[in-house]
Amino acid sequence: MLDLLDLLTHASHPRERSLDAERDHLAIMRQAFFHHFPAEIRLGAALALFRVFAIPRLSAILARTGAWTRTSSSRLDRTVDLLSGLIEHGYDDPHSALVLARLNAVHGRHGLANDDMLYVLTTFVIEPARVIDHYGRRPLRPVEREAACVFWREVGRLMGIRDIPPNFAAMVRFAHHYEATHRHAADSNRAVAEGALKAMALLLPLPLGDIGRTALCALLDPPVRRACGLPDAPRPLAWALARVGAARRYLPGW
Repeated sequence: MLDLLDLLTHASHPRERSLDAERDHLAIMRQAFFHHFPAEIRLGAALALFRVFAIPRLSAILARTGAWTRTSSSRLDRTVDLLSGLIEHGYDDPHSALVLARLNAVHGRHGLANDDMLYVLTTFVIEPARVIDHYGRRPLRPVEREAACVFWREVGRLMGIRDIPPNFAAMVRFAHHYEATHRHAADSNRAVAEGALKAMALLLPLPLGDIGRTALCALLDPPVRRACGLPDAPRPLAWALARVGAARRYLPGW
């Protein structure tokens, strides 16, 4: 689960043999998720949700269903469990296939456009990469970045998503265009974002709940934070978080 303390203390592992992003994408994803960047990827997946919440046409659906306003804790658990299961067992595992079929059924009920589903998919590639590049023990290697694209491209294909960009750079271009077209402030954005923040803060020890909420807001991209109606972080906290990544890359054991 989301663990901000683990983000500060997780140590790196030795470099593996050379791998191919297409052929070995599952092995690369498992190494990244379970060994190299477990906290960063989980945190990135959690923050990716806020990119979705910042899109009114998507947050309105989530607010209407109560997915993040009434059952936010269980929803967060299911999201992280889904991510873990897909990576651990592979997207072609029978259990994973059942989970993806259920997701397709949910999305079908809400009539999501292909571009909406494609955008959500790209956030699970782009946001973990951003977190790792800013706060990880080291930046992602190109083969790790492209392996994530291959993995999520295959997940998207199994979900019937069309026109999936072929690589990381193309995913970023698509996401930027989609956000420029659809992202703006809305009451529904704030409602679901607040529900998710509450769920994430509950994962921390009680005395750290308020601090954790503030830190999570600080970790969001400023345009996402503003579209969700969330406050800017205190400058000292933003300054400290911005230096976490640098410190982890120079201090052994971080």
